[in-house]
Amino acid sequence: MTISITEFKHHCLEILREVESKGKPVEISKHGKIRFRVIPVNTPESKPWLALQNTAILDASPETSVLEQNEFSANQ
Repeated sequence: MTISITEFKHHCLEILREVESKGKPVEISKHGKIRFRVIPVNTPESKPWLALQNTAILDASPETSVLEQNEFSANQ
């Protein structure tokens, strides 16, 4: 859903309750352009990296570095 910033200002609490209950974001426009997005927390939309969780396996022992020696540098 997209609403104007003026509408958001007048119905802020109602809109926030709806975002929370329905779990769907609301986009807020200012002068016809979307400027803000209100999203509920703890949903895939608010944490897109969660979609990657448990999708890969690191095949290395705890003592093994996944980086090569030449990828390290030290400033002295």
